[in-house]
Amino acid sequence: MRLCFLCQEDIVRPQGGTGTYVRYISFGLAARGHDIHVITRQYNDAPAFEVVNAVSVYRVRAPGPPVLYSPWYYQQTRRKFLELNSLRPFAALHGNIPLMSSWGIQAKSLPPVIETVHCTVREELKALAYTSLRALNFNELLVRQIAPLWLQFERSLLRRAQGVIAVSAGLKRELVTQQGYPAEKIIVIPNGIDYNRFAKRPSPEQGMVIRRSLGIAPDERIILYLGRLMERKRVIDLVKALPTIQAHVPKVRLVIVGKRNHNATLIKETARQLAQEARVTLVDHVPYQDVPDYYALAEVYALPSTYEGFPFTVLEAMASGTPVVASDIPGIDEQIVPNETGLLHPVGDITAIAQAIIRVLENNELAKRLSVAAQKVVQEKYNWTVITAQIEQVFEDAVSSAALRGRTLVESS
Repeated sequence: MRLCFLCQEDIVRPQGGTGTYVRYISFGLAARGHDIHVITRQYNDAPAFEVVNAVSVYRVRAPGPPVLYSPWYYQQTRRKFLELNSLRPFAALHGNIPLMSSWGIQAKSLPPVIETVHCTVREELKALAYTSLRALNFNELLVRQIAPLWLQFERSLLRRAQGVIAVSAGLKRELVTQQGYPAEKIIVIPNGIDYNRFAKRPSPEQGMVIRRSLGIAPDERIILYLGRLMERKRVIDLVKALPTIQAHVPKVRLVIVGKRNHNATLIKETARQLAQEARVTLVDHVPYQDVPDYYALAEVYALPSTYEGFPFTVLEAMASGTPVVASDIPGIDEQIVPNETGLLHPVGDITAIAQAIIRVLENNELAKRLSVAAQKVVQEKYNWTVITAQIEQVFEDAVSSAALRGRTLVESS
């Protein structure tokens, strides 16, 4: 099949979950013999076109922050799609929600469209609804302002899709109960992971190099958060839990890896107010190839988020053998079996967060048991080879159904 993927995040150097998702399914489908083309946003000095792992990657210019660059991205992706489709028609088109990456493709005649829903706009907005404007970063403020338009985009793309992939059962429930979307058009296929990339831990010497670069002593115990510094991720809750954790585990360090924004300033202010500034290390965006090194450094990975679809970071930590402490919310509760593959806590419960992290840091037997069980689950259920085969079937079914409808129309005319 000749397939076109649209993704506003670059897949060669992904900086978020959507870029990582499209990276691996496009590479995986190309390895299975399909002709894969990805249209993405150009960053810095990246080439406008290159072939990576048999995938043709086209980059279009769309300057500005994510919410604002979308109009330019939509215009440029439409132009590139029509150009490529005229040379040889695509069998199917793939987009991502809530980035609305396929919105610009408004041609009269389209191949079957498959949308992967990573999270819904409604729940994203709900997670921000009761947050003070001061706590929101620039993109979050813009999303709140253009919410009606974003919801309209989402509804339109879902109506147009021949098939919808929800990355969790919780997301499927959201689409059915909140939007009345037909359950039979939604298939649940979770996110996957390059298991070997994370399971292969770096040498102790590599770990010491990173520790020294961050000013972390060899005997400090590391709690890691890695991801976007968004309000709904509630990273600040980890800072608030630090005084309790430190009372039990004196030599502890919270390492927060994420691109600096307004939330980073609030995190630093909170750490200073709690006299924990020396125990909090903020690291700006880490290159994609170096991410596994940070999981390997940590003794706990923590994700105290309010809302998630099916977070990659939890799978990455599990594959790395780093015990996970996370919020008990839809999506995460499908990844973690409490007390078997990780520990869960109620959203915003600072005491519960601290207690769960302390349990892992003080109980080596528990930490080892969680680590071994989590790695086994990820290797068996969430390896990209398994996930790609399921996604391939979705495309094949959509293309076959479209061909059947075409034959029926011809016969009836």
